[in-house]
Amino acid sequence: MLLTMIVDLDHLLSNPIYQAERCSINFHPLHSYYAIAAYVIMIFLRRPYNIIGIGLLLHMLTDFIDCLMRN
Repeated sequence: MLLTMIVDLDHLLSNPIYQAERCSINFHPLHSYYAIAAYVIMIFLRRPYNIIGIGLLLHMLTDFIDCLMRN
């Protein structure tokens, strides 16, 4: 599940790469609502896809909590 942190590589596609007040949910391609829907679907698939889906959803949850704390 630690490998699901690789999803943060999509931050390299944004300009600027880091902005302190930016919420990554629905800003980066792998943090979009469509991607999150795909991660939800992944939890219903067989192993190892369901474990990857759970890890990605937990990652999105922590990013969402970060967004709530910033605003």
